Order: sequence, then C-alpha cells, then structure tokens
Amino acid sequence: MPNVHGIEFNANQSELVKDVIRELLKDGNCAVYALRNMKPNGELRMASAPPIPGPRRASGVFLRVRPGIKEAIAVRPMNAKAGEKNINISKLTQAELLETVRKWRKETK
Repeated sequence: MPNVHGIEFNANQSELVKDVIRELLKDGNCAVYALRNMKPNGELRMASAPPIPGPRRASGVFLRVRPGIKEAIAVRPMNAKAGEKNINISKLTQAELLETVRKWRKETK
C-alpha cells in the first residue's frame, strides 16, 4: 500500500490525498504531519504553521484525513462550522473539498 507522510492509503486514495495536500501547500503557511497512533489506521493533519522557524508546534489544525475502506475521509475540525462532519475524498468531490477546507482554514485561525 502506498505511503503518504507515513500513513498507508489504498493506491487510488493515496493519489487523491496527495493532490489535495499539494494544492493546500501551494496556499502556503501550513504544515503536514502524521499521527500513527490514531486508531485504526492513523491520521494525516494539516495545520497552520508559524511564519518563523522555531520549535515544532501544531496549532490551528484545519484538516484531518483518515484512510477509509473505499475512499479516504476528510474530517471537519472541531471549531469549524462549514461543511459536513466527514467528507469522502473522490475525484468528483475534490474541487468542492478544497473550497471547504480553505473555509475551515479561515475558521480555525
């Protein structure tokens, strides 16, 4: 199974997750990290990064991605209001997901 930042996704899921992460990294000022201890299969998180280098600090998590059986799942952050709680990541919903995640990012700052 392909690895995305240390978390294993199915082959079709990994490419979609990588595409979403690449697009959000283009916006700048964010970091991606993996939580392998989250059950059952781990979780990827994207957070607003501090503009100056320093101790690694993860505040402002605006996206959580979990591997699913058929599709990867984007989980809404606790303090965000827009969108559904869980969104399946597929080729059809990718553009809509990016818009929603950008809203989440503004809401979690």
